[in-house]
Amino acid sequence: MDGELGQKVVVVMVSVANQEEAGKIADLVVRSRLAACVSTIPTVQSTYRWEGKIVNDQESLIFIKTTSDKVLPLQEAILTVHTYKVPEIIAISVTQGFQPYLDWVRSEVS
Repeated sequence: MDGELGQKVVVVMVSVANQEEAGKIADLVVRSRLAACVSTIPTVQSTYRWEGKIVNDQESLIFIKTTSDKVLPLQEAILTVHTYKVPEIIAISVTQGFQPYLDWVRSEVS
């Protein structure tokens, strides 16, 4: 079942400005059935180059569990709320996992 088009479970990683923004995105994507679950790490330290400068920022990081066929609509929904000019939105394929959980993810977004 994992190989079926659109039914591959993915984790979408998104860095956000703060927990408030994380909560807004989490609520939007779960209510819209674009995600089964969103987990938030409230505080991460990020270091990156932006507009020629090294930046050290405190952000929140969210992990969104969904299926591959929802990634593009999920990204569109995130962009309606996200405050960054170029947000990190990265989808990572799940190659293995606890089958009942993977089945639950699929059922929640179908």
